[in-house]
Amino acid sequence: MGGGRASAGPSTMAGGAGADREEEARRASKETLEYFLDLLRDGDFGSFAAADRSRILEIAREVSRWLSENQRASAEELEAKRKELTDVAGQIVGRYGIAQRCRDLLEGLEPERADSRNLEESEKKRLKEAAAATLDWVQSNEAADCESLLARYREFGGVTDPVLADEAVRDGSAVTGSLYIGKDGTERFEPDAKPAAPRLLIDHHKNIAVIELDELASDEDLKNILETLGNLTAKAWKGQVNALVLNVKGVAAAPMLIGQMLRSGSFMVGLRSCVSAIIGCVSGRVVGPAWALLLGADYRVASPEAELHLPVTTAPECLQHLLGPSVATHLCMDSGTMSVSDALGLGILHEVLPSADMASKAAYEMASRIAGFARNSVRETMMVLARDAQEFVNAIQDNPQYLYIPCEPKEGKGKETVRAVMKVA
Repeated sequence: MGGGRASAGPSTMAGGAGADREEEARRASKETLEYFLDLLRDGDFGSFAAADRSRILEIAREVSRWLSENQRASAEELEAKRKELTDVAGQIVGRYGIAQRCRDLLEGLEPERADSRNLEESEKKRLKEAAAATLDWVQSNEAADCESLLARYREFGGVTDPVLADEAVRDGSAVTGSLYIGKDGTERFEPDAKPAAPRLLIDHHKNIAVIELDELASDEDLKNILETLGNLTAKAWKGQVNALVLNVKGVAAAPMLIGQMLRSGSFMVGLRSCVSAIIGCVSGRVVGPAWALLLGADYRVASPEAELHLPVTTAPECLQHLLGPSVATHLCMDSGTMSVSDALGLGILHEVLPSADMASKAAYEMASRIAGFARNSVRETMMVLARDAQEFVNAIQDNPQYLYIPCEPKEGKGKETVRAVMKVA
């Protein structure tokens, strides 16, 4: 009849789980309240009326003082204070925000500016009427609460947003398509218009392949290129491809327009498995996936017209092995545009030519010299001379999230019929 230790029963474990949920809710409510306070502290309210500005600062100080004295307040108390803060400050900021949006729209429709816009007369009239009516409503309803302001703003956007989206599409600064939303919140955008197909050119006499593409290349086209190169590699009696010229035209597309083959690094990994040496030649705006294609090459060529945009968010964990810690830090921490001459001095580029045509020709000539030797000799030589490029691609192959978070397949996942407009510039 020994008395063993009593074990925790179901009610005890349930109580512990409930306490954890309460603490998590309290922490989330506190972070939300602190977030709103930070927004008000950092906000620029210089254009607001003195009385409104004073009310915002007063409620922010009051809630901030309360929070410092009640660090262990419950989730319900924190939510009540957040509502108190947003009821006062949110109402003022929302009213000014809607009014400013209407004024900006009306200013853009003035005769001297409206003539240069890609809008029909009926569309201009619709925008003017919606902006004027919403501005009059805001000015005559200064006491409107946040819910009323939000409802009015949605009504205003329901009229103006489709017109502005159509204008952006006609201007070429946006594209229409379908937005696929996964169950875990991941999104993937598929444009209606198909991108320009990449080109694969083969020179069997010199054992060289040339690929011309931009970041908008579709996954299907890229898979076909890899399959063709793989077949040529397997059929040695026809002449293998020893060297590849990769001509990349950077277009700085929106990330959601980039296909999975480039987002995950699969295309780069596939290229390196098919050829012994890759000569990269870039032009246009080098940002996002264009950096990965450039840095994955053994020899990198560019022309002065190329715009190298920083920071580099592509595989920052691997850059130090490719370019050295100091250069990698510069690429990841700096912002703006780097000149090709600076990139040449830092070792990011190996050669800079006066024009894009001359850069492409130089890349082809370099590939010709390399491809003139036996395949195994070329591979062994490149492993010695350009090991960093191979290690860069190997790191991405081991962990594709170095590049981007892979997209979720659309089959059987989430909503698939959401229409959307995506800005491309």
